[in-house]
Amino acid sequence: MTTPSQPGALVISLDFELHWGMRDHTRREDPNFADLSASRPVVEDLAKLFARRSIRATWATVGFLFASKRQEIAAFSPEVRPNYKRPELDPFVETVGDDEASDPEHMAGSLVDLLSGTPGQEVASHTFSHYYCLEAGQDVDSFRADLAAAQAIARSRNLHLTSLVLPRNQWNPLYAPAVLQSGFNCFRGPQPSWGHEGRSQGGQSLAHRAARLADAYGGLSAPPTIAWDRLRRDDDLCDVPASAFLRPYVPNRRALEPLRIARLKAGLRDAGRRGRIFHLWWHPHNFARFPRQSFDLLNTILDEFDRLAQSDGMRSFSMRDIAGIIGDSDPQSPSSLTERIEAQ
Repeated sequence: MTTPSQPGALVISLDFELHWGMRDHTRREDPNFADLSASRPVVEDLAKLFARRSIRATWATVGFLFASKRQEIAAFSPEVRPNYKRPELDPFVETVGDDEASDPEHMAGSLVDLLSGTPGQEVASHTFSHYYCLEAGQDVDSFRADLAAAQAIARSRNLHLTSLVLPRNQWNPLYAPAVLQSGFNCFRGPQPSWGHEGRSQGGQSLAHRAARLADAYGGLSAPPTIAWDRLRRDDDLCDVPASAFLRPYVPNRRALEPLRIARLKAGLRDAGRRGRIFHLWWHPHNFARFPRQSFDLLNTILDEFDRLAQSDGMRSFSMRDIAGIIGDSDPQSPSSLTERIEAQ
């Protein structure tokens, strides 16, 4: 095999959203709601694990969660808001408590501070309000206002956000100029397959869900990876598309776990040996119900990454790192990219 001109890379991003990411289908009395408070220590444990293992990660955080008090949410909420045709998608009608202590499912300022202070961890945006770019009733003006609010509440914690993950991977290419104008230079595009294409909720079908499930446990090929020279788009945004979703551990699929692990390792090996990028993502609350099994799985994946780091020089990067490496370099110039990678 020809030695690649650039090293392979592992990119990890986490959609940190708590109840804001599921409020349209999960009420406080639902069993899944209990996973949200349980996921707060998961965030702390993941940050410790990443720091201990020198893993750089991107935490795409809903803007509401930057608040520690209800007054902060009110102060930074945009005046121009989406008018979703499905009223259950409107997050601004949600009742929230007085502060983070009384409502840990809707505010997480202390965790944002923890992440920003942990080596190698990038605090990024999951939009201010868990904004849905492909749902009926929203438009580019409300989207731009939402991103401005996300940047404003981040500045209140001395952060500037440059990476963006869109809720439910609803990338709208018409909104690329608004993304750039709002201070972002990098986003996570959808995984390149039919089952993972960005769609509105109404466009999702059982067939799409079945395709994603089958892909995770029984895909005939390794998860997709991306070449370094395919990251920068013509509009100058850096797109680091998803390779695989780290699905929650489910006991009744225990027998399928070896298949899932083998496929994730295959994706890592493809990236490591061919000098490409493998982008793994999930939500912290995915680890809440079965934390031991979930962390065991993650450590198995990171062990494989460590082997590839030793044998093939594979590296760990955040989305911000990737965008910085791509920068203004000529994507067709291997030497330029290599120099930027080595400088990280």
